[in-house]
Amino acid sequence: MTSPKVTVYITNHNYARFVQQAIDSVIGQKFSDWELIIIDDGSTDGSQEVLRAYETAPNVQLVLQENKGLTVSSNIALRLSRGEYIMRLDADDYLDENALLVLSNVLDTHPEVGLVYPDFYAIDERGEIVGMKRRNKVGREITLPDVPAHAACTMIRRKCLQELGGYSEEITCHDGYELWLRFIEKFGVYNVNVPLFYYRQHGSSLSADKEKILESRRLIKRRFVDERRGNGRISVVGIIPVRGREHGEAGYALREIAGRPLIDYTIEAALASAVCRAVVVVSEDDATLEHVHGRPGVVAMKRPPNLARANSPIAPTVRFVMEALTTDFDAFMLLYVNSPLRTSSHVRNALDTMVIFDVDSVISVYEDLSNHYLHVGEGLQPLFPRRMLRLEREALWVENGAVYLSRRQNLRDDDYLGQRIGHIVMLRSESFQIDSEEDFFLVERMLLDRARAARGDAARGDVALA
Repeated sequence: MTSPKVTVYITNHNYARFVQQAIDSVIGQKFSDWELIIIDDGSTDGSQEVLRAYETAPNVQLVLQENKGLTVSSNIALRLSRGEYIMRLDADDYLDENALLVLSNVLDTHPEVGLVYPDFYAIDERGEIVGMKRRNKVGREITLPDVPAHAACTMIRRKCLQELGGYSEEITCHDGYELWLRFIEKFGVYNVNVPLFYYRQHGSSLSADKEKILESRRLIKRRFVDERRGNGRISVVGIIPVRGREHGEAGYALREIAGRPLIDYTIEAALASAVCRAVVVVSEDDATLEHVHGRPGVVAMKRPPNLARANSPIAPTVRFVMEALTTDFDAFMLLYVNSPLRTSSHVRNALDTMVIFDVDSVISVYEDLSNHYLHVGEGLQPLFPRRMLRLEREALWVENGAVYLSRRQNLRDDDYLGQRIGHIVMLRSESFQIDSEEDFFLVERMLLDRARAARGDAARGDVALA
């Protein structure tokens, strides 16, 4: 039997209302040299009745199994596949009729490329197009590949995927990030600026659970660095700057919030991350320095008043700290006390990002899909030429002030960020900064809610152990 050029596989779990459209979009391709593997992963919604209609269709293989999860099912599909190229199609999405033709042609004509991915249309639950996602051209428009291809509708050389050992079955939240990190280490990637599939966004889709995705990506990067690069061999000093009481910030730093002084949340995040070989609280405020003096792992350092004026840049304070320390550090991390919702995992994620992508600096950001305006002569003007619906908008990334990591050589008198800047994404709800009494009120309630949730998780764990 002659092997097909392309294997497409669909893993379905309770998408009976969508899966037929996905299957038909493969059968209706202009490119005909394909096979389709359909894996029903323990559906209970009548999906199997829909799928059995394709059981005898040419070039279609149907697998019915108990629920095993997406990554295990993807590896089953990889083992069953015979195509030179392989592509996953999610059961709630569907392909443009030219998708296989265009993507396979890229791999045919670009032997240095192991993975190719297209732009796509975003559709709602009813199938209405709500926007188009354009990806930047790898190698031309972007040289920092820190935003992965979409996990589905990406075509991969099967031998490359096999060489990497397939999909990691330890990853349950499978949006393609783990494979992307391993892939770009060894193989070239390419993107086609033509929308070739329809990506359905609805309440039960994985992309709706941003918190789960971001946590999964943090764990993926942590494991990636541990396995390949040890601790990254970058020595970091954590710097927590606090201005004196005349500027108001020191009063906030020592003020209790959710039962603890505000500054303690930042110190705890820095120490618990195990990223910083030293944590320095630098301030001209004696009460602040007395509060942290003698705390294990923390250095209290008094800075000259001229470095703490309200309009003083932070870079000279960083230089003061670095020169005062007896140990040389490769990088420094600025952690401001007015971001208490930042956690140790965010701090750890910043260093992992620097190590993996070899960037000069890393900043923390959140995604903003709001309409933005500039004030010009005739009034407000949209930042983008056309007012777009929310799902159509390109995200802007807002610096949230929680984490700044930079290599020592980037330190200048007026700035400290290098030219090649990586980022970590935080939820907007994690990005609140305390700059007013209203902020203090809101953040305190968030911290109390977080503490209650943690106690609830601990209690459930005790019950499970019992």
